[in-house]
Amino acid sequence: MEYIQILKEENEVITEVLECQKVMKNSVDKKNWTSLLDVMSRINLLMDRFNSLDEERAKAAVQKTEDSEEERNLLCEIRGKLVKSRTENKVLSEYINITRGFIQGILDEAFPQNKNTVYTRKGYAQKLQPESVVVSRHL
Repeated sequence: MEYIQILKEENEVITEVLECQKVMKNSVDKKNWTSLLDVMSRINLLMDRFNSLDEERAKAAVQKTEDSEEERNLLCEIRGKLVKSRTENKVLSEYINITRGFIQGILDEAFPQNKNTVYTRKGYAQKLQPESVVVSRHL
């Protein structure tokens, strides 16, 4: 496949990934877990496709001598979209970690663990996870 064609396909794939990330954010905001799982699997497939295209591009880049203006512009656009995608992933990851810590704090207060401290193999104190708890929302 020609280098410029690979760049165009990479650009299309990363554009679709960005669109999926918007859907993923909306799914998290609306707590639509089915939609979230669907979009996550779609993103994984798209990133697999992007990685295979990136390998093809690297092979094609070895054979060519110089970049055209269009190739440079496409490459800059792809890199910009990748930075935007990484930023979106980081924001979502931080949101999940904050939410997890908040819920863990509530569970620690509601169901204190009176067990001894457990240490990891490297000597760090390990926070005990609460046993499975089911909370009924029906009153």
